[in-house]
Amino acid sequence: MGFNVPEKCSKILYGMRRERVQILLLQETHFRSGQVPFLSTKHFGYWAHSTNPDSKSKGVSIAIHKSLSYSLVDHCLDPLGRFLFLKLRICERVYTLGNLYLPNVGQGKSLRKILSKLDRFAEGIVLLGGDFNLVLEPTLDSSSGSSRVPSSMLSRVHHSLFSRQLVDVWRILHPRDRDYTFYSPSHMSYSRLDFFFVSHHVLTFSPSSHIGTLTWSDHSPVFLSLELPGLIAKEWV
Repeated sequence: MGFNVPEKCSKILYGMRRERVQILLLQETHFRSGQVPFLSTKHFGYWAHSTNPDSKSKGVSIAIHKSLSYSLVDHCLDPLGRFLFLKLRICERVYTLGNLYLPNVGQGKSLRKILSKLDRFAEGIVLLGGDFNLVLEPTLDSSSGSSRVPSSMLSRVHHSLFSRQLVDVWRILHPRDRDYTFYSPSHMSYSRLDFFFVSHHVLTFSPSSHIGTLTWSDHSPVFLSLELPGLIAKEWV
């Protein structure tokens, strides 16, 4: 994404304000450790970043809107910029937010390591979003109907998520739909690489989810709206 480009940064924040996003998950921010710009705005007051110390590759961030009433319980940062966890208390309930950016090779191994860390950190209701750099169901999630990722790895990824009762909320709500979040010019194909996985009982919170238009990034934004107990519907991206 390259969030460190000022023009792109302004467009992203403006677009998210228009969408009334309360919590924003960003991947590929490309911030280097110790060189994160000051990003607090009149809309997003809290920012957390996980950055890479050696280069501007990788990087994930979470921003929280000033209008959201919450308290920060704990956080966990990956020193290499692959994931970021926040634990929040909202209306007396604890929520664990996870934002991750998987590599484009060895996704299954990387995910297992991240989920193992999440197991030790998580409390309450888990909401995990990010760029997984793979399609989970090739026949539906790729315009080519195939995947370069071995089926054995996809099976392990499914098992890692299923064993933790984490569900792909967009696919639950759109069981046979085809929509994509990324276009690869080199392969001339579209793929759904960006996901929200939530604790299965979040489905009682009347979730809705849609994929936005590809504009200021090479990935389309994914939106998740929940009717959290004690709050009006909120959006996460």
